[in-house]
Amino acid sequence: MLPVLTLPAGATLRRRALLAVLALLLAMASCLLTAPTPAAHADDKDDKIQRKQEVDRQLDDIRGDLYDVNQDLGDTYLALAQTELEIPGAQQDLEDAQREADDARRADEDMGRRLTDAQTELDRLEGEVQTGQDEVDRSDEDMKRLSLAAYKGDGIPSAASVYLGSADPQDAVDRSMNYTLTLETQGTALQGLRTDQALTTNSADRIGAVRQEVADLKAQAEETLQAKIDAEGRAQQAKDDLDALYQQQTQQKADLEAKKTQYEGQETDLSTDSDGLDQDIDELTRQEQEAAARGKPETTVPDNGGAPGVSARGFMRPVGGTMNSTFGWRFHPVYHKRMQHKGDDFPVACGTPVRAAQDGKVIATTSNGRAGNKLIISHGVLDGKVITTSYHHLSSFKVSVGQTVHRGDIVAASGTTGASTGCHLHFEVHENGTAVDPKLYV
Repeated sequence: MLPVLTLPAGATLRRRALLAVLALLLAMASCLLTAPTPAAHADDKDDKIQRKQEVDRQLDDIRGDLYDVNQDLGDTYLALAQTELEIPGAQQDLEDAQREADDARRADEDMGRRLTDAQTELDRLEGEVQTGQDEVDRSDEDMKRLSLAAYKGDGIPSAASVYLGSADPQDAVDRSMNYTLTLETQGTALQGLRTDQALTTNSADRIGAVRQEVADLKAQAEETLQAKIDAEGRAQQAKDDLDALYQQQTQQKADLEAKKTQYEGQETDLSTDSDGLDQDIDELTRQEQEAAARGKPETTVPDNGGAPGVSARGFMRPVGGTMNSTFGWRFHPVYHKRMQHKGDDFPVACGTPVRAAQDGKVIATTSNGRAGNKLIISHGVLDGKVITTSYHHLSSFKVSVGQTVHRGDIVAASGTTGASTGCHLHFEVHENGTAVDPKLYV
């Protein structure tokens, strides 16, 4: 059994006090180990600012795309409406052409029937002419034989034989008159045949002329029919083209509406991200300001005020000359609508050297359809705010990401890339990722 050690009352109090001090020191050490360092705090804020700038850049791009889609969609709506207006007219033209072609077909068929009838009648008359001619020829031959026989006296009774062979004088007279009448009748018949033949021949000639006229009309009807068929084909092609255009425009409208919905969703997501980063940056800024108030300032923008061309806050204009469009709301010359202009425009020639407005570090060199070639420089913290400057529509970069620059260094060349109407420099200043009026700094 071990002996029990009994401490004096004063020793016990001192031991308790020592343990309390040790516990306090351990708690303080734990706090120091878990609390973020100023450097880590600044890095986190810089990272969020860069992320916000990237999100805002994407947001600008998506809004530009959304504007373009809305423009295209508006144009498509108008074109589709115009096509819808033209389709009934094209349909009516097609129906008219089809009706005219049908009329031409009926006219051609009618002319064909008339031509067939005329040919049939002509064939009949030509047959009659031939038959009549044969009869005339036979009758003519009979008359010739009869006349020749009379001339020779063959088979023709003389006056003496008539009277001698007759029972009485009256019989002789009758026989003579009958013979004479026979000759006259034969001659009359022959003349009638010749008259009929002439009439038939004349009718055949007229039918032939009619047949030729009908043939000419048939040829014209065929030409008209072909022209109407060609017109019908053109009208059908025009209607088919309009139908195809309508289908194409309808599909284009559907595609643009789907793209618009997609862009609107992306815009909402990016806006939410940007707002969240704004809140994070504001919170980090508040913490920095509290740290500064406790006498623990973090990195600051160098104060180079007083130098020629340098503002009281130590910034200089990136190019010389005057501005022709400043920060604020304006009617955008490219997008043709009222929009916020987030910086100042300097109308300088393409290729003009662009200088850093203040000492800093290049954190981005990007290119997009709106800002064109764009350079971003971070200048650290000033009055508890992280300051960045951006330079848009550049023709080229003279520095790279991660490079440290000093105020006045040439960092780029001006241009007219992106949504630009001419050579110029668009210059922006951002506080914690939000664009502010550059005149507050330069």
